[in-house]
Amino acid sequence: MGHLDIVRNNMHLCFLLEEGEEAKLLAVEPATGGASDYTAAPLASRIVEVQIPERKNKSFRGAKNFYDTPQAELKYTGHEWADNNTLVITQEESCIRVRTIYTFQEKLPVFSCESEVENISESPVCLEAVTSFCYGNVDVYQKGKKNPADDLQICYANNTWSAECRWVKKSLRECGVIPYGNLCYDRFRIANHSGFSSGEYLPMGIIHNQRNRENLFWQIEHNGAWSWEVGCVIHDYADSFLEKDYLQQIYLQVSGPDMESAHWHKLLQPGGRFRTVPVAAGVCRGNPEDCFSWLTLYRRTKKEIRELPVIFNDYMNCLMGNSTEETLLPLIDAAKEAGCEVFVVDCGWYDSGNWQFTFGDFAECRKRYPNGLAKVMDAIRERGMKAGLWLELEAYGIDSPGAEKLPKEWLFCRNGKPVADSGRYHLDFRNPQVRAHASGVLKRVVGDYGLEYIKIDYNLCLCYGTDLACDSPGEGLLQHNRAYLAWLKEEIRKYPHVTWENCASGGLRMDYAMLSSMDIQSVSDQEDYRIMGFIASNAATAVLPEQAGIWSYPRREGDERETVFNMVSSLLMRIHLGGHLNELSPSRRALVKEAIQYYKEIRREIPQSVPVWPLGTHHFDSGWLVWGLACRKKVYLAVERRASDENRIEIPLDRSFAKAVIGYPKISAAKLTALDNRTLQIEMSGQYTACIIEIA
Repeated sequence: MGHLDIVRNNMHLCFLLEEGEEAKLLAVEPATGGASDYTAAPLASRIVEVQIPERKNKSFRGAKNFYDTPQAELKYTGHEWADNNTLVITQEESCIRVRTIYTFQEKLPVFSCESEVENISESPVCLEAVTSFCYGNVDVYQKGKKNPADDLQICYANNTWSAECRWVKKSLRECGVIPYGNLCYDRFRIANHSGFSSGEYLPMGIIHNQRNRENLFWQIEHNGAWSWEVGCVIHDYADSFLEKDYLQQIYLQVSGPDMESAHWHKLLQPGGRFRTVPVAAGVCRGNPEDCFSWLTLYRRTKKEIRELPVIFNDYMNCLMGNSTEETLLPLIDAAKEAGCEVFVVDCGWYDSGNWQFTFGDFAECRKRYPNGLAKVMDAIRERGMKAGLWLELEAYGIDSPGAEKLPKEWLFCRNGKPVADSGRYHLDFRNPQVRAHASGVLKRVVGDYGLEYIKIDYNLCLCYGTDLACDSPGEGLLQHNRAYLAWLKEEIRKYPHVTWENCASGGLRMDYAMLSSMDIQSVSDQEDYRIMGFIASNAATAVLPEQAGIWSYPRREGDERETVFNMVSSLLMRIHLGGHLNELSPSRRALVKEAIQYYKEIRREIPQSVPVWPLGTHHFDSGWLVWGLACRKKVYLAVERRASDENRIEIPLDRSFAKAVIGYPKISAAKLTALDNRTLQIEMSGQYTACIIEIA
C-alpha cells in the first residue's frame, strides 16, 4: 500500500505499510498542512517490538531494547478501521500474529496505543517484552546537522512518598545518550517494577525538541509495572569509514512489565492472546508545560468529575490514626462550622493497639468507640455532612488475628512461601475468595455506617509480584492488577452514591488505570505545609485538578500567615482539610472558613479549566511557586513565597489582562502591579506568605 497519512486534530501520523515488510511509523508530529518526505528515515521505525528469547538474533545493541534486526520478524498483512477513530494494523510471522491498535481522540492531538499478540502456532511461545507504543523516528539527524544529544530534552518526574511530582528536564547528552561516530549503545530508561505505579517516577514523560519547539508526550495507563526508554539508532551510507554520512534516529519505546524491569515473561499457549497495557501519546508545539493542558483535556475523557465537596479527614497533622468518639465529636463540629461537606474517619478505627499491622477483618474497636462507630457516623450526618471511612483492601496486616489462618492461595507468594512487606501480606485478587472477602467488607461497612465516601489506601511494595500459578512474578502482578481493576469497577457500580478516594502512601499510585474509576486522588502524605505547597504546585501535571486532593492542615501552634499558606495550596484543586481545626484561634478559624467559602464560589470552574505554570514547573527548593487555572474568562493564580530572599516577582502571562485582584484572603498585604498588559508583578513582604490572584 505504501504511505498511510492520518491528519486529525492538528496531529499528523504517517505509516509505511507494505505487504511482506515490517510496518513502520514514520511520523508523529503536529500537522503542518504540507507534504513531508520520510523516505530517508524508515529503518528504525517499527510500530511494535516483540522479544522472544529463543530467536537467533544478530543485533549488536548493548543494553538497549531496540534491536537492529527485530527478534520477531513481523510482516505487514493488512489494516482496517474498526470504527471512525480506531486503526488496527496486523502483522504476522511464523508463530505469532500481532494487532497494533491506535485509538484517536475527538478534537484532541492525542491517541492511545496497545498491541495484542496471538500465538498462531502449535507450540508455546515465550514473550519477554512487548511494547505498548513504539516510535523510532522521534528525530532524525544526518551529517552536518546538530547533534541530537543537544537538541532533545527529556522531561520526567521523580515521585516518592511525601515528595511527589518533582519534574526534571535534561538534554539527551545530560541523560547519557551521546551518538558518537558510527555507534551508539547508550539509552535512557525509566521503569517501575511494583504495584506502586508511581512509587519512584510518574508513569509519563515528554520529549521536547528545543530546535523546533515540538513536544511528544505520553502517559502509561496501568496500576503496576511499566517502563519507557529513549535511545539512538545509527545507520551509515558510505563506503569509506572517514567519509561516512551517518543517519541518526532517536527512538522511544513505552511498555508495561517486561523481563528486564519487572521479572515478567509469559508463556503464550497455542491460540492464546496477550494484550499490552494501554499508553496515551500526543504531540503539540510550545513549552513542555503546554503538554499538560492537552493531557488534562484527555484525562477528562477518562473520568468526568463535576461535584467537588470540601473534605475533612481526621488523619493528617491531627489524630494520625488515633481517633476516638471523644476526640472526633469536637472535630466534627468544627468541620461543619468551617463549611466542610464530607468528614472521613481515617485508619486505626479497628484497633486500639498497633493498628498499622492489625487490619484485615475491619471490625470496629469498641475501646475507641464505646457507643459504636455508627454513633460517630450518625453525628456526621446530623450535621449535614457525608460520612467517610478508610480501608486498605489489597493487604492484610501480619498481626491481625486472622492472618495465620489465611490460605496460601490468597496471598502473593514466591518459591511457595507467602511474602510480606511493611507489616502486610498482599492479597491476590485473581482468587475469587479474595474478591468475595473484599466485597463483603465493603458491603458491611457501607451498610452498617451509611457511608457515602470511601478512602482506599495501598501501603506495601512487594517488588515483582507473585509466582503462584503463573509463568513469572511479573505476570502474577500483572494478572492481579487487572483482576483488581475489574473488581474495583464492579464495586463502584454497586454503590453509585459513594465517592471513592485513591491513595497509596499518598501519591504512589497516580495512574489513569486507577483514576479512570476513582473520583479523587490523595496526592501526598507530606506533613510539612511548606513542602506540601511545592507538591501542590506541580500536582496537576499528574492528576486532573478536580481529582487532586491537597492537604491543608493549619497547625495549633501556627499563625494567620501559615493558615493562609495552607489554604492557598488546595484552593485550585480539591480541599483535604486536616489539623486540629477545633483548637485554632478564632481569627485562624475565620481564615479557614473564608477560604472554604471562596472555594465554593469558584469550584464550578475547576472542571472546565486547564492548568498553567507561568514560570514553568517548580523545583523542590523553588523560592516562589506560581501555578494556576486558565478558565474561559479568567485566570486564577496561586502564588506562594517560600524561603526566598526576593520579596517580589514578575509573572508573565500568555494572554492580555485588564485587571488583577486578590481573591483570597480578602485582607492581604500582597501588592499587585501591572507592568504591562501581559506582565504582573506581585510583592509579598514575608516568607511563607501566599494568596490567590484573579486575572481578567
